[in-house]
Amino acid sequence: MTAASMQHSWSLVGNTKRLAELEHDLTEAKLTHAYLLAGPAEVGKFTAAREFASLILCENHSVCGECSACRQIRSNVYSGLTVVDQLWIDGISEDWAEIGRSSNFPQLHRSKTPKAKTDTLSIDDVRAVTTRLHSVQSDSQVVLIRGIERLNREAANSLLKILEEPPPQTIFILTTDNLPLLPATLVSRCRLVQFANVGDQIITDYLAVKFPDLSDIERSRIVNFSLGKPGRAIRLAGDPEILAEYAEYFRRFKELFGKPDLDSRFQLAEQVSASSAELAKFLETLTYFLRSFLLTRARQSVPDSRYTTAKLIALLRATDRARDLIDRNVNARLVTENLLLTV
Repeated sequence: MTAASMQHSWSLVGNTKRLAELEHDLTEAKLTHAYLLAGPAEVGKFTAAREFASLILCENHSVCGECSACRQIRSNVYSGLTVVDQLWIDGISEDWAEIGRSSNFPQLHRSKTPKAKTDTLSIDDVRAVTTRLHSVQSDSQVVLIRGIERLNREAANSLLKILEEPPPQTIFILTTDNLPLLPATLVSRCRLVQFANVGDQIITDYLAVKFPDLSDIERSRIVNFSLGKPGRAIRLAGDPEILAEYAEYFRRFKELFGKPDLDSRFQLAEQVSASSAELAKFLETLTYFLRSFLLTRARQSVPDSRYTTAKLIALLRATDRARDLIDRNVNARLVTENLLLTV
């Protein structure tokens, strides 16, 4: 099936070939027991997973929005759909009503001693999913798990055993932002669907339709900051405060590259490493800044000879390495300090 021949109107921006693959499996009755949607964050993998699940479970196989299954899926209460998304975390995520809007598998065990302190998925979480699967009556079931890189080793082994002998009429749809962190055996049990960043023009066209009040300058800035991630572009377009935060980082990077000031580097490292969300924003904005610097150098003469093309490429690679180390739980502040000392 080609993108042009798709019957379902997917809500995603870009990655149409991947969506066509999923739809083809359904229309040709070639569904497999497990799918793994892998790729960068904020490109729509979990949105695709939810829509794919809805297509499978809809009584009309069209996400009609009118059948009993569609209405219950929309409210996250359909017994045939188990969703593992937001988790209960002590002192961080304790609002059951909010959690219930995105996840519907039993999580009471996470609030009992010893209370869950992180978003790691444990073997108890996997057991809670299987308990729900066995307790409901449904002709077919779908299990959605966002971010399976959150599985600890014991939980990953438990899920692997389930995928090796899957329950009848049950389909698992898993997503990950970090495929290299997953056990190869787990990946091998799934149909791998690789999502990618989306082209600037596709995002630009989408913003022009969905956010017509944006000026050309605002739209261009959002596209540049999004780095091919439609989800981020939508967030930036819908929240001027977040867009201003990205612009402020860009301004600070210009100052940072303009003068070799060690104190400002250590201060910035301390600030951004205090929060995982802030750290992610910092790394993404730094990546954009470096790419912009590279493009500028390629198009015109840049007077500062310290930042040659080779130096900028090396900094981009160092930023990628820093992101990988942080994903592997290396001390975030030390990694950030080392990165900024190379600037």
